[in-house]
Amino acid sequence: MKPNLAHPDRKTIHSFFNAIPSRYDFLNSFFSLGLDGYWRTQLVSSSLTGTERNLLDLGVGTGKSLREFVRNRSFKYAVGCDFSENMLLKSKERLGEQTHLLACDFHDLPFQTNTFDLVTGSFILRSVQNMNEFLLEVKRVMKPNGKAVFLELTRPKNQFIWNVAYRPYLKFYIPAVGKVFSKHNNAYQFLSQSVQSFVEPDDLKNNFESVGFKDVSYRRLSFGSATIITGKRKS
Repeated sequence: MKPNLAHPDRKTIHSFFNAIPSRYDFLNSFFSLGLDGYWRTQLVSSSLTGTERNLLDLGVGTGKSLREFVRNRSFKYAVGCDFSENMLLKSKERLGEQTHLLACDFHDLPFQTNTFDLVTGSFILRSVQNMNEFLLEVKRVMKPNGKAVFLELTRPKNQFIWNVAYRPYLKFYIPAVGKVFSKHNNAYQFLSQSVQSFVEPDDLKNNFESVGFKDVSYRRLSFGSATIITGKRKS
């Protein structure tokens, strides 16, 4: 019987990500059919207006999204944080001295209030334990009128695509192939089950608005396989 990994605790998620950094980038690109690079460029273009000076990337992972940001503009202060020490080592290899990297839990951020113009994260919202508490913490470290922009895996809106193609791909193919390549029994079961059970973008938008974000909007990518959601902190 497969374990229920749709909503594992922090310790379990930490063990997953510490175990798979060497194959993480390859498998992300493989399972997304190479679309993860396009999604990241769309995340950056949706985020930057030219006025941002301080950037925080939550759950920075191996640093691919943060690298895309610093390639597109120069920041006074660009920070990536992750609770997986092994992921941070991969980020360090990719980013060198371009950014500040630190180990932290994004549920309890070690930053002062009103620090960042832009807070972002890629594929992390499915790991959040309490969405409203997380968003309040994100909002706390943002400057007034700052922006939060997140990229997350979601489900296609078209029911034919979801039932005939995407759901079987998620349910059977990803866990099986992920286990072979990552040598980890459950890490890609978590990916599969968490995407299948994650809230719809409209519900996520409601979460943002309920904690006081303004101008909240989302954009579906690749038939809804990924979604970018944006919100601003009120002045």
